Amino acid sequence: MKNEEAKRKTTSSLIKIARKHFAARGYFDVSLEQIAEEGNVTRGAAYHHFKSKKGLFLAVLESVQQNVAAYVLKEALKSEEPWQQLILGNVGFVKGANAKENRRILLVDAPAVLGWEDWRKFDQENAVRVMLDHIEALKRDGYLRDDVDTKFMAYSISGATNELALNYSQYKEAACYDLVVSTISHFVSGFRREKL
Repeated sequence: MKNEEAKRKTTSSLIKIARKHFAARGYFDVSLEQIAEEGNVTRGAAYHHFKSKKGLFLAVLESVQQNVAAYVLKEALKSEEPWQQLILGNVGFVKGANAKENRRILLVDAPAVLGWEDWRKFDQENAVRVMLDHIEALKRDGYLRDDVDTKFMAYSISGATNELALNYSQYKEAACYDLVVSTISHFVSGFRREKL
């Protein structure tokens, strides 16, 4: 039990340290040795826990995804109406992806470190899967037009919100929030049944 607890504390500490450095300087400008030293473990111990620097990055990326998911949920729960939750959840993704502790890791380094195919797979297993679940519930509840394919809808919204997230930082957040809500609302309206 003590070994498991020690292992959990070490991995948690290394992820926290790595996340701080990856967010500030980027994956390619941080060495595993620097992270191990700050975590008071040997380089070999860091490799033991994560196998490689990329393995550590994947663990950090999972923690970033969890943080972004919290933004999505918080924003979506501002409404009880399922259609509005779809819109606000995507706004939450744009905001969460652009949080200082997430942006560089999620939007800049992840595609470069993982490679395009693995990045798309990771995105589909996380953000797209959650969105698809919500979209399928909308379809069951009669919100969507009959000709809407739920997977294609999820893929298209994901692509659009990824682009919005990448460009969000060019604007002042206060002015951009309403613009993102409006843009996503207009975009998803084409999928909606005219009358429920």
